[in-house]
Amino acid sequence: MDIRQIREAKILLPSDAEDRLTPAAQPPVRGDLTDLRVRNTDWSRLRAAERDISGCSLTSVTLAEAHLEEARLTNTVFDNCDFASARWTNLKIDRCMFRGCRMIGLQAGDITLADVIFERCRLDYADLTGLHATGAVAFTDCVLRETTIHDSRLDNAVLADCPMPGAQIARTRMRGADLRGSTLTTLTGINCLAGSTLDDTQVPQLTEALLTELGIQVES
Repeated sequence: MDIRQIREAKILLPSDAEDRLTPAAQPPVRGDLTDLRVRNTDWSRLRAAERDISGCSLTSVTLAEAHLEEARLTNTVFDNCDFASARWTNLKIDRCMFRGCRMIGLQAGDITLADVIFERCRLDYADLTGLHATGAVAFTDCVLRETTIHDSRLDNAVLADCPMPGAQIARTRMRGADLRGSTLTTLTGINCLAGSTLDDTQVPQLTEALLTELGIQVES
């Protein structure tokens, strides 16, 4: 089992066993999606209620407006996939990697995460509600422009080098989270960062964001 360390988080990676995967152009009509290798295809508006995705490798697959519900995503790599305007509801995601994925306008609710990496993903305008990190979770070099994160528990999560212009965080716990390198200037919900780790270059950003949120004007 391969482990990747991102800051202090040690994350169990999906298994690398491409040779055992079955090539597929279309999802099976019924049942789980297991041990599939999918490349350069369009699965827009896929409906997967109570259908797990396990042991797969998806590259350049369009899953725009797909609806995944009451399902488990495990031991799977999503490379350069398009989840624009997709809906995720009550998912358990473990040992997965999302790399270079487009997640603009994603609506995700009641998501349990463990050993999950989001790397170089675009989460602009995503609505993330009820995220629960039960294991290591990392967002690295992701864009979270006007992303909302509400009613979540992201203790010990890593958000490394992530621009977050206009992002909103509310009713969320992030104790032990590492946000070093991320841009916080126009972030709202600064109180949710209690107990997290920042670097010294973020102190002016944090100050500006807090003054803006409290409506305080500083005059010479």
